[in-house]
Amino acid sequence: MMPTRLQDGLSISLLQWARTADLKDTKAVLVRINDGEDIQQIFLNLQNAGLNHAEMVGGSCVRGNVSPEALIQVARCFGVCSVTGD
Repeated sequence: MMPTRLQDGLSISLLQWARTADLKDTKAVLVRINDGEDIQQIFLNLQNAGLNHAEMVGGSCVRGNVSPEALIQVARCFGVCSVTGD
Protein backbone atom coordinates (compact mmCIF):
# COMPACT_ATOMS: atom_id res chain seq x y z
CA MET A 1 0.00 0.00 0.00
CA MET A 2 1.43 3.37 -0.96
CA PRO A 3 1.43 6.09 1.69
CA THR A 4 -0.88 9.03 1.31
CA ARG A 5 1.77 11.41 2.63
CA LEU A 6 5.42 11.50 3.52
CA GLN A 7 7.16 13.11 6.47
CA ASP A 8 10.89 13.70 6.08
CA GLY A 9 10.86 11.26 3.17
CA LEU A 10 9.30 8.46 5.24
CA SER A 11 5.83 7.03 4.83
CA ILE A 12 3.58 7.54 7.84
CA SER A 13 3.14 3.78 8.25
CA LEU A 14 6.93 3.35 8.54
CA LEU A 15 7.16 6.11 11.14
CA GLN A 16 4.43 4.44 13.17
CA TRP A 17 6.18 1.08 12.89
CA ALA A 18 9.52 2.55 14.01
CA ARG A 19 7.92 4.06 17.11
CA THR A 20 6.26 0.82 18.22
CA ALA A 21 8.62 -1.90 16.96
CA ASP A 22 11.08 -3.81 19.07
CA LEU A 23 14.73 -2.92 18.41
CA LYS A 24 15.36 -6.39 16.95
CA ASP A 25 12.48 -6.15 14.44
CA THR A 26 13.18 -5.51 10.76
CA LYS A 27 11.01 -4.20 7.97
CA ALA A 28 11.32 -4.50 4.18
CA VAL A 29 11.57 -1.08 2.54
CA LEU A 30 11.91 0.44 -0.89
CA VAL A 31 14.30 3.41 -1.10
CA ARG A 32 13.85 5.78 -4.04
CA ILE A 33 16.97 7.64 -5.16
CA ASN A 34 17.00 11.05 -6.84
CA ASP A 35 17.64 10.99 -10.58
CA GLY A 36 21.14 11.93 -11.65
CA GLU A 37 22.87 10.75 -8.47
CA ASP A 38 25.77 8.28 -8.30
CA ILE A 39 23.73 5.15 -7.62
CA GLN A 40 26.72 3.00 -6.58
CA GLN A 41 27.91 5.53 -4.00
CA ILE A 42 24.42 5.96 -2.57
CA PHE A 43 24.03 2.16 -2.49
CA LEU A 44 27.17 1.92 -0.32
CA ASN A 45 25.96 4.79 1.89
CA LEU A 46 22.63 3.02 2.42
CA GLN A 47 24.39 -0.19 3.45
CA ASN A 48 26.60 1.75 5.87
CA ALA A 49 23.49 3.45 7.31
CA GLY A 50 21.95 0.06 8.14
CA LEU A 51 20.08 -1.13 5.04
CA ASN A 52 20.56 -4.90 5.13
CA HIS A 53 20.14 -7.37 2.25
CA ALA A 54 20.18 -4.42 -0.16
CA GLU A 55 19.52 -5.02 -3.83
CA MET A 56 19.04 -2.69 -6.78
CA VAL A 57 15.54 -2.60 -8.23
CA GLY A 58 15.39 -0.79 -11.52
CA GLY A 59 17.55 2.24 -12.10
CA SER A 60 16.61 4.39 -9.13
CA CYS A 61 15.35 2.12 -6.34
CA VAL A 62 16.97 -0.05 -3.71
CA ARG A 63 15.14 -2.73 -1.74
CA GLY A 64 16.33 -3.95 1.65
CA ASN A 65 15.55 -4.45 5.33
CA VAL A 66 15.95 -1.95 8.16
CA SER A 67 15.68 -1.93 11.92
CA PRO A 68 13.76 0.87 13.67
CA GLU A 69 17.08 2.50 14.61
CA ALA A 70 18.47 2.39 11.06
CA LEU A 71 15.30 3.69 9.39
CA ILE A 72 15.98 7.37 10.08
CA GLN A 73 19.65 7.04 9.07
CA VAL A 74 18.67 5.44 5.77
CA ALA A 75 16.10 8.17 5.06
CA ARG A 76 18.69 10.88 5.73
CA CYS A 77 21.31 9.51 3.33
CA PHE A 78 22.35 11.91 0.60
CA GLY A 79 20.39 11.32 -2.59
CA VAL A 80 17.45 9.53 -0.99
CA CYS A 81 14.10 10.81 -2.21
CA SER A 82 11.75 8.64 -0.13
CA VAL A 83 11.49 5.43 1.88
CA THR A 84 8.30 3.38 1.78
CA GLY A 85 7.25 -0.08 2.93
CA ASP A 86 7.84 -2.85 0.43
